[in-house]
Amino acid sequence: MENLAVGLAAFFQLMGCYFFFEQPEDRCSQAPDLASWIFLVATMCFLWDTSIYPRRFMHMDRFWRVLVEIVAAIFLAEVGTIIIWCGLERFLYSLTDLFLNLTHNGCQPSPLGYWLSGLITSLVALAVLWYVLEATDGMYYLMKFARELSSTTKDFWGMLRCYTNMNTRDRRRALKVCQLARQMPNRRSASRKCCQQDGESCD
Repeated sequence: MENLAVGLAAFFQLMGCYFFFEQPEDRCSQAPDLASWIFLVATMCFLWDTSIYPRRFMHMDRFWRVLVEIVAAIFLAEVGTIIIWCGLERFLYSLTDLFLNLTHNGCQPSPLGYWLSGLITSLVALAVLWYVLEATDGMYYLMKFARELSSTTKDFWGMLRCYTNMNTRDRRRALKVCQLARQMPNRRSASRKCCQQDGESCD
C-alpha cells in the first residue's frame, strides 16, 4: 500500500477515530493496552506489505489509487483492531480470569489478574507481530538495520575512544584533516563546473 494510506490508518487508530465500526465503550477488556499497541504495529506492517489495488486499474490516475488504498487501509485497520483483536483479547482475558478464579480462594479477585492478563495478551500480540514480520520479510530488514546500527555504533565509539586518547596537538590535526576532507568534494564540484562552462575536459 501507499505510505500515505498506512500512515493515515495508523493516525486515526492512535487518535481513536473510527468510521466503519463502533468502538466498544467498555474497551476490549481490562488487560493493559500494551498488547493492543503491539497488534496495531503488526497490522500496519501487514498493510504496508499488502497490495489491494487491481492491476487492471493501474492505468488510471494515481489519485484514485491513493484514495482507494486510504479507504481500504482504514477499513482493514478497524477490522484488525476492533473485530479480530478485541475478540481475541476478550477470550484471553476471560480465560485468564477463569484460571485465576479456579486457583484463587477468596471473594476478592486475585491481584495478579491485571499483570498476568497483560503478559498473556502481550505474548500473543508479539507472536502475531513476529509472524507478520517473517511473512513480509520485515524480520530480514529489521535484522539488517540492527547489524548496520551495531556496526555504525562500534565505529563511532572506536573513533571517539581514539580521539579521547589523543593529545591536544593530535586532536587539532585530526580536526584539520576532517575539515579538509569535507572541503574536497566542494572543490571538485566547483572545478568540474568551471571546466563544463569553459568547454574543457574535466577528466
